[in-house]
Amino acid sequence: MTGLRLVPALEPEHEPEPEPAGPILTAVPDLESDPDLEPGAAADPDGAPAGSSAPEPEPEAAIFVPERPRRELLTLDKPVPPRPPTTGRDEMMPRIEDDESLDIAGSPRAELRAAGLAVPKMHQLVRRGDTAMWAFAVRSSEALRWWLDIRQSAEKTGWMPVLLGSAEEWRDNGEAIIHEGDDELTRADEIDAAELLHDKAAEAGEPARGVPILPRRGDTDFATPHEQHGLLGLVRTDAGWKIPAMFPWKGSTNWELYGAEHAAVLHSWHRRFEAELVAMTYDVIELYVPHPPNAEEALGVASEVYAYCPDLLDSGVPTLEDLAEHMIRSKAWYFRWT
Repeated sequence: MTGLRLVPALEPEHEPEPEPAGPILTAVPDLESDPDLEPGAAADPDGAPAGSSAPEPEPEAAIFVPERPRRELLTLDKPVPPRPPTTGRDEMMPRIEDDESLDIAGSPRAELRAAGLAVPKMHQLVRRGDTAMWAFAVRSSEALRWWLDIRQSAEKTGWMPVLLGSAEEWRDNGEAIIHEGDDELTRADEIDAAELLHDKAAEAGEPARGVPILPRRGDTDFATPHEQHGLLGLVRTDAGWKIPAMFPWKGSTNWELYGAEHAAVLHSWHRRFEAELVAMTYDVIELYVPHPPNAEEALGVASEVYAYCPDLLDSGVPTLEDLAEHMIRSKAWYFRWT
């Protein structure tokens, strides 16, 4: 299994600004500026326009960001060499006492503790047959850091993390979010993701076309819980892409995609781009994509994304080219079915 190149603690590239009182934070764009020459202007051998001592400042480019909860920019890139497990979390989050009395039979706490991670008390959130999902509450500012720490230890513990949104959505054994019945992994193995997306693309019809307006940027903010608290779930599995099938997710039934279909598509993107499931809430799936498509691949992958979730373009993304341009360097893929 391909391992993620993650670190125990996630650090912003710059000193974070104090969080505002409201629940929504604003993503800080990271744009690359490449001013063009004025029409008809000649350039000297050094690249400067003839007859000018300095280029005029370029007006701020129009910025398009797909509709999503916005929050301060986070990076999943490795900021510093990993720190020892005994000190890695203390500076980032409140210390969790390693209290064995909080262990519940069957919960992941003991295995996480053996891997050097002390986590709060858990409860069993959902059970489907012999498979259980355990969860504990996290603050929005800490959710992605928890996900990173637990995901990095998954090869040792066998437990995969996923951000779940609010506890309210998961009441009554998750009946508002997952279908009744057993998991759909067997059916997922029988689905050809390319054929599925081809059929869904034909059903979605031709997307809007046009000139891209999106500057290239590194957009890596995630739709982590934007309430004061959310849930982080843990599932015993060897791959996060299996989770929507193990607990058949119904957030996209308006597009007739069910747990098996999601698992097949996510598995395809995992093989090609190492895509990892980060969040699965009421109507949102979000992925971390450490190796996004390159410029040659981007338009084709954007077509797959449109077939998978046409609501992206129907609810605000102007054109398929805009979506492709956004994906070239984005490590956060956000899907919401409305």
